[in-house]
Amino acid sequence: MRTLSLVVGILLLAPEALASGEPVSTPAPAGTATVPLEQLIPLYAQRQPPPPAPPTEALVKSELRGRLSADALQVEASFEVEVLADGRWTQVRLLQLDADTYPTALPTLDDATVGVVDGYLCLLTRKAGRQSFDVSLTVRSSGTGPERRAQLRFGPQVSPVPLALEADTSVFTLLESLPSSGEGYALYPVQGALRVGWKAASQVAQATKPQVRPPLEPRISEATATWVSTLEGRATLRVGYTLSLDREQALELSIPEGHALERVTLNAIPVPVEAVTDGVLRLKVAPARLGETSGALEVVLTRELGVFHLSGRLKLALPRVSWPVAELRARAHFPAVFNYRREGGSLEQFEAAEATSQGATLPGKVLHFRQYLVAASSPTLELGYSVDISNSYFR
Repeated sequence: MRTLSLVVGILLLAPEALASGEPVSTPAPAGTATVPLEQLIPLYAQRQPPPPAPPTEALVKSELRGRLSADALQVEASFEVEVLADGRWTQVRLLQLDADTYPTALPTLDDATVGVVDGYLCLLTRKAGRQSFDVSLTVRSSGTGPERRAQLRFGPQVSPVPLALEADTSVFTLLESLPSSGEGYALYPVQGALRVGWKAASQVAQATKPQVRPPLEPRISEATATWVSTLEGRATLRVGYTLSLDREQALELSIPEGHALERVTLNAIPVPVEAVTDGVLRLKVAPARLGETSGALEVVLTRELGVFHLSGRLKLALPRVSWPVAELRARAHFPAVFNYRREGGSLEQFEAAEATSQGATLPGKVLHFRQYLVAASSPTLELGYSVDISNSYFR
């Protein structure tokens, strides 16, 4: 046992001196005492003031999300750092990095820099204020066996927080039981580090029959038609069909009487107009791309309506299609000097909430029509017109 010798003063007086009452001189202190060092150190420490706490340079809030891959843990970290010191360089250590942990995406900040310094992911700045940023990291698994393990350590200036882990249980099996959190798991830190272990899920061989998708019934989910006519009576009709099909199919269009076929495009590819026989256009249509279930067909027709008079009637028609049409919308752009009223036909007139961008660029008065569930019929429309004198001198 280690000891320390101390000098202790002892007062020794003779009995005769005490009885006579004579003044007694105090002798010099003399003698020694032995005190164990283990008892003396606490007495000395009580007399020393405690060391001051280191100054707080920054406050850090963090949020971590992760997902498992075959051999690594991919981490997305969101930080909010409130730097308190101003005018001098402040280094905030966020995460500890090693050979298996490295950043894959670092942010670019105006008044700060995020990078790797002395084995730590750090924020460096000399300006006080709040910095919010995201960082992507990869934590590789240690070992090469079927079981994978990864760990992520927090920096000394960051309070450990849980990690929201996304793990597909059909692909990976977790080696430890983790509490569920929403659509994933919650990985809680232990001794300042996040640790997770996993392995590939065992594949159970099953003799399954290949699934055969039933054929898709071909139909037209939407059709749009636009009439544009000049005052001389030359009208252009453009009809677009949105096709719903999963393989090549036959489609027939009956051209209305008095119309001439100008152009046909299938999935933005021109189709020869010589395919018309007896007023019927027969086509082989297919999806726009292999594996998809949609296509687009556009037909452009022209017709001479005749010269507009002071009043009269217009009989309009759309092509008849061999496939059912779920919804048909039509728009007519006719000379603005007339008023128009619907007098018959299968198309119903309605007031559009707002004009489309295409309709806003075309001349004339715009009328809107629609029809639902069109099957093997030719939509028709009858319009009566008369001169519009609402802004005329004769009003």
